[in-house]
Amino acid sequence: MKKSIIIAILFVIGFLCLNFNETNSWPRYRVYTAPRVKVVKPGPNYIWVEGYYKINKFGIKVGVPGHWKKV
Repeated sequence: MKKSIIIAILFVIGFLCLNFNETNSWPRYRVYTAPRVKVVKPGPNYIWVEGYYKINKFGIKVGVPGHWKKV
């Protein structure tokens, strides 16, 4: 009986003394990067218009993404 209690106590102490180092753990957050896309001009008379914000008919700011515009 004493032997099993001593073994259990040593097991618990050994478990608590383990090294819980964060350098060996998985990262909490994964960082995803967007793939780089080569933008090709669709034709000779096109220019690139940067994205901008526009106010719609309800008075709310709406983002307009960048796009090609024919001149």
